[in-house]
Parts: sequence; structure tokens; C-alpha cells
Amino acid sequence: MIRCILAFALMLCACCAVASKPIERIVALSPSSTEMLFEMGIGSRVVGTVEWADFPEAAKAIPRIGSYAGINIEALIAVQPDLVVAWKSGNKESDLKKLEALGVNVLYIDPKTMDAVADDMERLGEAVGEARAGKEAADRFRDRYSALKRQFANADPVRVFYQLSYEPLRTVGQGSWVDALIKDCGGDNVFGKAPAHYPVVAFESVIARDPEVIIMSSHTNVVNSKEALWSEWPSVAAVREGHLIPVNSSALLRSGPRATEGLALLCNAIDQAR
Repeated sequence: MIRCILAFALMLCACCAVASKPIERIVALSPSSTEMLFEMGIGSRVVGTVEWADFPEAAKAIPRIGSYAGINIEALIAVQPDLVVAWKSGNKESDLKKLEALGVNVLYIDPKTMDAVADDMERLGEAVGEARAGKEAADRFRDRYSALKRQFANADPVRVFYQLSYEPLRTVGQGSWVDALIKDCGGDNVFGKAPAHYPVVAFESVIARDPEVIIMSSHTNVVNSKEALWSEWPSVAAVREGHLIPVNSSALLRSGPRATEGLALLCNAIDQAR
């Protein structure tokens, strides 16, 4: 590995003496940035990504050089990227520091809001020399997002419990990604005042708030056990009315171009309780 790192460092030094070359080889260290690059029509330039980057279908064929355990620095260097698109809140800080110390060209993409998704797509497009494609992708996203907000701007409020996981029972709190999306749908997050972004809560607390709809992440085992889990609480409005709805967590929880698809699914699920 040391020999590989030294060779990469020498290559970087050689590149400093010449004009900047086009960004043709990209490592995307998050599912969101991978999807952004495909949305711009340049997914073929991605030469490395992380294990859970599974959309679009073509992304599944990209070599995996990172996982929840961390980034394989040696494998990353071996693919000789012109740019690494990193994810500060998802990649290990120690790995990112190693990349920076090696002089790797790193761009951080980590949007926390829907507006930031569009802004970051533009920024990514500029960084890879595809400013027009980045702006077009961002504008499409903004148009879809604006249309959804208009559609539900005057919708009647609905009490929403978002079940992120089952064991422990975890939800979304104030200022979190999903909390903001619930508001866009005209929903009232029953834990919207919880200070933690992803608090663990007690069933009794959920029952006391009497949600009218319970939204469940499809990435957990929650969906398969939803009837057994909630059937014990028929007094809860969502249970009584049958408003226990799974939503595609891949689209909803990723801050990328499909977030508008996830938002539409969320809004339609909430709308069933109106």
C-alpha cells in the first residue's frame, strides 16, 4: 500500500506542473453524489463508489471502494481518480484526512436541505467541467420541488409519526431531513419539537400524540412486522383507520435527485389520512 500511495503522490506532483486536465475519472463516496452524476449524464465517469450506491441500475456495476466500515484508500488510489466526491457526514473523518494529506482532489457534497441538493448539483457540475449539465439537472429538481410544494401548500394538517426503525423505535426530530419534508407535505411531525434529529422514543409517547398516519421506512424490517407491532394499539388513529404506510426509503432519505420522488411518495402517503 505504501508503494501505491507514493506512486500516487508522485503522479499528483507531476500534474501540478501542467494545465489542469479534464475530470474524467470520478470516485463518488455517497449514493447521493453517485445519483447526481448519473442525473447529469456522466455516470460512466464514476470509477469507484460505496457499497450501498444501488441506483440507477448501472451504478451496481461500479467497483466498490467504500462501505460503512470506511474507505479502502489503496483501492481508491488504484483507480487514479481526477476527483473524489466525499460525504462529510457519511465518510469516516480519518479517511478523509488521509485523502487530503495525500493531496487528492476532494470535493465535499453533503446537502442538508432540498434547496441545497439543487445548489450542490450545480456545484458538482462546475467541478467536473459540466456546468450546463449540472444546472439543467438542478433546474429540473427545483421545478419538481416547487410543484410539490405548491400542490400541498394549503393542505389540511395531518399528525404524522415517521418510524425510522423498530428496535429501537426511532423517529425524526426537529431540523432533520425528513422533518422538513413532512412540513412540505402539510404534515405535522408529532415529534417535530424533539431536539435530536433522530430520537429514540417510547411507544407510550407515540400513543399519547395519536398520529393520524404512521409512515415507515421500507429499508427496515418494520414493514413486515407492522401489523403485529401496531395492532396492540387500536386506539391510535393511524392504526384504527389503517394508515400504516411504507415509503421507499432509498428515494426519501437520500439527499439526491430522487428526493423529489421520495417527497411525492411521502406527501401522497400523508394525503391518505386527509
